[in-house]
Amino acid sequence: MKFRASCKTPAPGKIALLSQGATPSPRQPQGLTRQRGTISQRLIRNLTQNHRFFRVLEFRNWLFIFRIIFCPVFLSALSYDVQFVGLEDSLCLKALKNSSDLTTLIDRPPASINGLRFRIESDIPGLMKILRAFAFYDASIAYDIQSNEDYASVTMHIQAGIPYKLSSYSIFHEECKESTEIKGCPITPEQLGLEVGNQPAWSTTIVNAELQVLTELSRCGYPLAVIDKRKVIVDVATKEVEAAVCVQEGPYAKFGPALFFGLKGIQPRYIERRIAWEEGKPYNSDLITETQNQILKTDLFSSVYISHAEKVDEMGELPMQIRFTESKHSQFSVGGYWATIEGPGATVAWTNRNLRGLGEIVSIDGDFSKKYLAGKITYKKPDFLVLNQSYRFLAQLYREKVYPYLAFSYRFANYIDRKFNEKVSASAGLKLEHIQVNQSATDGTYFLLGLPLFAKYDRSDSIVNPTSGYTIGYSITPYQSVADANVHFLKQRLTGTCYIPLSPKRMFVLAFRAQFGSIAGSEREDVPLTKLFLGGTEDDLRGYRFMSVSPLKPGTTEPLGGRSAIFSSAEFRVRYKDIGIVPFADFGTVTSPIFPTFDAKWFKSVGIGLRYFAFFGPVRIDVGFPLNKRSFDPNFQVYASVGQTF
Repeated sequence: MKFRASCKTPAPGKIALLSQGATPSPRQPQGLTRQRGTISQRLIRNLTQNHRFFRVLEFRNWLFIFRIIFCPVFLSALSYDVQFVGLEDSLCLKALKNSSDLTTLIDRPPASINGLRFRIESDIPGLMKILRAFAFYDASIAYDIQSNEDYASVTMHIQAGIPYKLSSYSIFHEECKESTEIKGCPITPEQLGLEVGNQPAWSTTIVNAELQVLTELSRCGYPLAVIDKRKVIVDVATKEVEAAVCVQEGPYAKFGPALFFGLKGIQPRYIERRIAWEEGKPYNSDLITETQNQILKTDLFSSVYISHAEKVDEMGELPMQIRFTESKHSQFSVGGYWATIEGPGATVAWTNRNLRGLGEIVSIDGDFSKKYLAGKITYKKPDFLVLNQSYRFLAQLYREKVYPYLAFSYRFANYIDRKFNEKVSASAGLKLEHIQVNQSATDGTYFLLGLPLFAKYDRSDSIVNPTSGYTIGYSITPYQSVADANVHFLKQRLTGTCYIPLSPKRMFVLAFRAQFGSIAGSEREDVPLTKLFLGGTEDDLRGYRFMSVSPLKPGTTEPLGGRSAIFSSAEFRVRYKDIGIVPFADFGTVTSPIFPTFDAKWFKSVGIGLRYFAFFGPVRIDVGFPLNKRSFDPNFQVYASVGQTF
């Protein structure tokens, strides 16, 4: 091996003397030279030369130390590359590369070919363990090195063979002598996520099965069970693996009394209603998870930790412990915005989520802009009568000045909201509204009593950014005029959405929505314009003048509103990391009859949207262009909000 660098360093003293251009005399002490001139001249020359001497001596000494320290690094210049060939299992190959010193230390090459060979030999035992972990028990590894003076190419030849199959999985008592079925807790391989006879005997699969055994036992009343040992038999002849686990199931346990720690502003009885288990009933870990979820979704706690004692008491019960970390219960927020429809605006909100220490919510909201003034007070009582059912009361007043009308509204409403499971929810209410409509095609004052009903079936994967599944929502509200018994009408709307992912990582998603609306009962003139259908919002027919798509008053551009409507939207959602592009198209029609008609005039719009995916959800900006532009429609409209359009 030849090196291109040299670390030969002469003695520091010799370098200093030669640097002065003098040769030491054998009759004089080393380091001195003959001097001529007067005494003062010789003194000046001596001082000058000594100064230069010490400067050069200091520089040469530091250079010497620098070479001594760093020359070995400069000499370690045997760079190399490495390739793994012969292994087709991509997961196993990735694991080999991630754990191999040859790849992880490639930026720190060895000093010689022998050092590289030592690194390879030291790497092979660890690589063999990984191959066996992926059930390649017949695997072997050989290597080849091609090198020149300062570079080498390493090829790792892997002969993996076929992966061994898992032929059986058994559960034994702690002695590991006989298989047994634990009383009241039959456990099958399928419950452990195993496919005996068809599944490679990966080490991770066997270890995960052990953890699942403990989970299944905790569901059956054995939370104190432990794994005593593992038993694995590899049959080279049949290429199969027999696995077993030896378990100490411990005593059969029941739920004991629950102790709370960390509660400050919340009353214990609010927590007790959310505990899914009953004292004295058999222990089941699923009820622990359900309780934790029920408590966390109240948004009153930042953490909830549930544990149990290390042994059962004399009654066979296991005392439970729940430790809480409360979050802040009150918040105040102020915000500002600008919209092409409303211009500049501001919002103010105050919320207390723990009124009386029982998780009751009180909020006050204000919204102020040139087009819209609103104030609302909301009270919400969770767990009304039953768990997952809440009572909600609101008092609202608002002034709305938009293109079709100027409206003043006052509303008092009561709702009961119920969530039956993760997919099905519903609500029912009773509301009283006073509405005054001015500067419209049909002015009037209305005093209405309504019974709003709503139901939703949600199979989508997210609320703010759905990428798969579908939803179906239906709302219906009968209205009765308090001032005129002959005026009554029924408003209903059916909405469906669908999300189709086009790539495994859901970078491309097709999203569709269709809405059908109808108002039956009294004539259109007896229905407030604020209750009739008007298209052209950030939710439907984007691009048209705000709330202007409807039949028009003859000879004017004033919208009359419709008693039926069809709206549909299609979006192609593209996402790359935190940025998304969404081209979209909207279609819709608003008609006077009670039921939608497909032969009416249809309005169409297209546009493009930009999404920024923040931690709280996508921030949306859409630009819509009307394709059936009327004289009073803008060339485009800009919309901004948080969350996808639908």
